Amino acid sequence: MRVNDWIAPPVSSLLDVGCNVGDWLADCALLYRGARLAGVDINDAALRHARARLPSVTLSQASAEQLPFETSTFQYVTCIETLEHLPLELRSRVFREIWRVLEPGGRLILSVPHAGWFAGLDSNNLRFRFPSLYRRVVGAGLRDASYTARGRRVEWHHHFTEAELRALAGADWDVPVVRGCGLILCPLTDLLSWPFYRLGFGDHPLRLLLQRIAGWEANLDFGRASYEMLMVLERR
Repeated sequence: MRVNDWIAPPVSSLLDVGCNVGDWLADCALLYRGARLAGVDINDAALRHARARLPSVTLSQASAEQLPFETSTFQYVTCIETLEHLPLELRSRVFREIWRVLEPGGRLILSVPHAGWFAGLDSNNLRFRFPSLYRRVVGAGLRDASYTARGRRVEWHHHFTEAELRALAGADWDVPVVRGCGLILCPLTDLLSWPFYRLGFGDHPLRLLLQRIAGWEANLDFGRASYEMLMVLERR
């Protein structure tokens, strides 16, 4: 999905919630030169990698439901494949915190797994579907230590409906855009990419090819069947 399609230059400030190793923020540094960029994540190892490559970006280890920024600070907030990692009871608080740090009229671009036809193929849920096999083969996932240190656990990847997202967001937003993203290539390429990550070959040409294939399909809207969903919300 092309997140930048919903961002209109000039951009004065942008926060990425759940920034991981900073891939999207690195793109933003090129797309929106001069913008004040920031990111938060609870994964300390990912943030160390992001800081090394993005010295000019403000990066903080923080939870999405408790952002370390003043009220009305950002023109844009992006939250890409992050909400599903939080416990159910915190998800509505994430929307309230993002609303708080956005300027009036500011825009949130959110993407989440969608309750489409192939939600059952989500590779992130293998640990829950096949726990004994997962423990024998993997032991602990790459994110587990950071989550445990913050008093969290890796959550079941919930696939949302549009109605669920609107209910979590509440009434203080306008929602100009809702669209589906991808169908079956997205979950299949995730499954096929998993061994590359486990072996430390995330930059292998074959894995990057899989990523490009999934990216092509992610730009197609398959409606209710879609594997992911993008929603644009504007602070009232």
